Amino acid sequence: MLKEIQNIADKNRRWFSDDYFDLIAWNDADQRVSWFQLCYDTHGIEHALTWVKGKGMDHHRIDSGEVSPLKNMTPVLIPGGAVPYDKRVRLFTERAVNSDRDIHTLVLRQLLESRGEDVLGTRKVR
Repeated sequence: MLKEIQNIADKNRRWFSDDYFDLIAWNDADQRVSWFQLCYDTHGIEHALTWVKGKGMDHHRIDSGEVSPLKNMTPVLIPGGAVPYDKRVRLFTERAVNSDRDIHTLVLRQLLESRGEDVLGTRKVR
């Protein structure tokens, strides 16, 4: 289950984590979420879904930069391919029950809209 990590130095950022997801949400000056990053499969082949207000959703694979156990390189985002939205929506819904309701609703809404559905799960006509 996603739990909030307390005592983050940046007062405009909130971070929720479990063994599969990391969700980081950044607030604007009005304390509304202006963008978030939902990282998934954090112990496997990690990917990130990044949503920015007014721009929409991007999907990336996270290249950890680890080529050797002797050095620690900076992780980078590279194109992530197709998003398995059905699994992400299901797992996020199951695991985010204890997270902030407003952030949970926003993330779920953006996942559904990016998948091509409205918040009620009805397919949009395109």
